[in-house]
Amino acid sequence: MKKLLITTILVLTSSHLWAAVASGQTEQDFKCYITSKKDAEIAFYRWKTSEMSLRMASLVGSLRQSNDGQKFYINTVEECVELSAKFSSSKAQELDRLTPR
Repeated sequence: MKKLLITTILVLTSSHLWAAVASGQTEQDFKCYITSKKDAEIAFYRWKTSEMSLRMASLVGSLRQSNDGQKFYINTVEECVELSAKFSSSKAQELDRLTPR
């Protein structure tokens, strides 16, 4: 009986995961090179892969808070890539190299 219950749970869990993958609902970690009046920085986000372009566009004008507590608005989002990918801009690559994880 225990084996049947465990097997049923595993099948249901895996089918739910496959349905999410097939429908593009999987979440992915992204890093974005953003600029503000203050400076440029690398920001980290977790979005559904199917919504990445929409989420990237919606960042412009959104409010962020720096580590020292200052609030600022995002002026531009130069580029967003998957966490393991490299930025195309050399400035973004350098800043990414210096950004702690």
